[in-house]
Amino acid sequence: MSGALWLRPALAAQILDHARVDAPREACGLLIGRGRAVESVAPARNAAEDATRFFRLDERDLVRTMFDAERRGLALIGFYHSHPDGAPMPSPTDIAQSYYPDAIHVIAGLRADPPLAAWRLRYGEAERITLHVADQPPVETDAEGGRSVRLIVLIAALLALALTIAASLALLPPAPKIPGQ
Repeated sequence: MSGALWLRPALAAQILDHARVDAPREACGLLIGRGRAVESVAPARNAAEDATRFFRLDERDLVRTMFDAERRGLALIGFYHSHPDGAPMPSPTDIAQSYYPDAIHVIAGLRADPPLAAWRLRYGEAERITLHVADQPPVETDAEGGRSVRLIVLIAALLALALTIAASLALLPPAPKIPGQ
């Protein structure tokens, strides 16, 4: 699978519905699946003191969802939360309070189009991740480092090696005559 996060339209709708229902509070939840394929979303209670400006996943929801995912052979891919009055971009607080560097964060910005964006938040920085919302998984393209690119690079390297050897042999002087032959 490519570097894109794959989210089926029904799951994207579930995140947006949760965000709309919880507004003006920030909604939050977990993304469960395999690799970069989200197979389910698990809404969680926002336990932040000021839930209109911040989110904090309820620890019980987090633990319960992670155990449930493991029992189903799935893993925690990341988290989602909403910005009821903003864009789907991480705030400085989102970045500072991101404690899972390998997790993907989907943010629902209820005042934006498109309303969803995916991010990797780690070490004080935010990196935008391609969010693929479709019924079919994303197609791995050459620009994303697909198999065909790796194969082409390998073939080119082998050809370059063969040409270098052939050129080296062609440039060698003739062998000296051995006396007595």
